[in-house]
Amino acid sequence: MTFWDRIANVYDIAESINGDVYHEMCEMTRRLTPAGAKVLDCAAGTGELSLAASENAESVMCTDLSENMLNAAKRKAKLMGADNISFEARNIFDLKDPDNTYDVVIAGNVLHLLVNPQGAVKELYRVLKPGGKLLLPTFTSKNRAKLVLKAYKLLGFDPAAEYSPAEYKKMLEECGLGRVYTKLVKGTIPCCYAVIIKPETEEPSAENNDK
Repeated sequence: MTFWDRIANVYDIAESINGDVYHEMCEMTRRLTPAGAKVLDCAAGTGELSLAASENAESVMCTDLSENMLNAAKRKAKLMGADNISFEARNIFDLKDPDNTYDVVIAGNVLHLLVNPQGAVKELYRVLKPGGKLLLPTFTSKNRAKLVLKAYKLLGFDPAAEYSPAEYKKMLEECGLGRVYTKLVKGTIPCCYAVIIKPETEEPSAENNDK
């Protein structure tokens, strides 16, 4: 059983320590999801961002590798009457969806857990429709809330990286997918809410510009 399976039933209680930041992250997700959007939420945990997006979306695919997290998300969606959310176990590096499938793709608070975060970002971008939004909010914990993080790590939490907001934005920019828009949500553990918008059409290559 993974760390995430073990904490699934208490995950929301743990997140309440950073409640104001988490609430604003959900509100931003709701506002950034267009009416009628088809949404994919990867590493969704207990489904808070899926629920936020579902208020405007036509459909939300809520995914995670942890079955216990997905079960918790299902219970919350049923309680909230969010019947436009479906659930599936999926690997963020191998989504199986065709290119250009979703209007909005979300991956919240997961990239700092991955050894190859840029590979995940590129796979998420692949399934995003032209004109679509890639929403990548992540708690930027570097040099913040050391006692809270120490307690998490004692339970088995093992991030691959701890970013400052500037470092997180730089990592995303180095993916080479275009402009990265960010907003810092301040709190016990701040959230750097990053957005990448896929162009409606491909940029002309340098070779074509020379002709």
